[in-house]
Formats: sequence, C-alpha cells, structure tokens
Amino acid sequence: MAKSQRIILFTAPTAERAKAAEVAFSAAASRMGLSWSIRSRAADALSAEALVGVSVLVVVDAPDLSPAFEGKLERVAGGDLELEVNKLFARMLGGNDQAVAAPPPPPPPKKVHTVKVGRETAGRKGKGVTVVWELPLGEEALKDLATKLKNACGSGGTAKDGRIEIQGDHRDKLVAELEKLGYKVKRAGG
Repeated sequence: MAKSQRIILFTAPTAERAKAAEVAFSAAASRMGLSWSIRSRAADALSAEALVGVSVLVVVDAPDLSPAFEGKLERVAGGDLELEVNKLFARMLGGNDQAVAAPPPPPPPKKVHTVKVGRETAGRKGKGVTVVWELPLGEEALKDLATKLKNACGSGGTAKDGRIEIQGDHRDKLVAELEKLGYKVKRAGG
C-alpha cells in the first residue's frame, strides 16, 4: 500500500511572500530528506480547486484569512520568515518550536582527590626538591597554587607537567599547607 505524498500549501497576502516561505520550507525539508510537495499561492488567488489534495495549509502574515479548508491549518507570524518557517517545520515533525536550552554542566565528582607529596633528588646533582603531583588543576590554577606554596615555604620552585617542585625538603610544611587549602594529602616516595 503506497503512502500518499504530503502536500503543503503556503498562502500569503502577496505571491512573493508566499514563495519566500515555500523556498525556506523546501530548503528545510530537503535537508531532512523529505519529499513533500510544497506549493505557494497568493491569498487572493486561493480557490477551492487549489486546496484539493492539500494536507497542510500554511497561512503567512494573514491571521484573518480562514478559507473553507478541512485539513490541518497552520499560521506563521510575520517577522523573520526563515525563523518562523523553521519553527513551523519543527512543529510539523512533532517537535517543539521553542529554543532548547543547553544542558547544565555536570556536577564535579564527589570523590575526594588525593594529592601526593614526595621528595626527589634524581637528575639534580644530589640537590633535593619536594614534589606535589596528581593535582586536579589546570595550568593557571597550578601556577597559582605553586606561588602560594613557594611563599609558604620561603623557597623557589616551579610548576610544570602537572607537578609542583619546591626547592629543598618541605614535605611537612607542604602537607600542612595543602590540608589547610582543603586537599586530601598522602606522603609518597622518599
């Protein structure tokens, strides 16, 4: 059993306005791969013969026009015709013509992240540095935290590759300072 083709007829006070609505709707239908038959006609040229076989009559910019039509009647308000026609298209496909708000960002993970603090001497000619790693921070936040920790220890250091290195052995100070800032801290390494 063959499915009958859906016929959409746009009518407006002028043939140009009706044709513009037809073109905008045709573009949306072709993007979706729908082979609907889409026509347009000026309101003064609308007749009973023109309505034969029409599934949906779309009235553009003419709220007082109500021809003797028994099918589905849609109205498109003035303004941005392409926007209004796209809203109509969404309604006809069973959707909503209201703008969809972006979903809220996911909440941060509830799991407490454990920061590790240790001491390294490798590759530094015997000079030790205290290292803080596994920090859940971006580069800017990492550099800001490194500055706070260096000031707390009264020592130099750097933030690179997701790690903070503070010159000297400051493990106890760093553990206390990080716990004060709300991090869960574990001593690791030497």
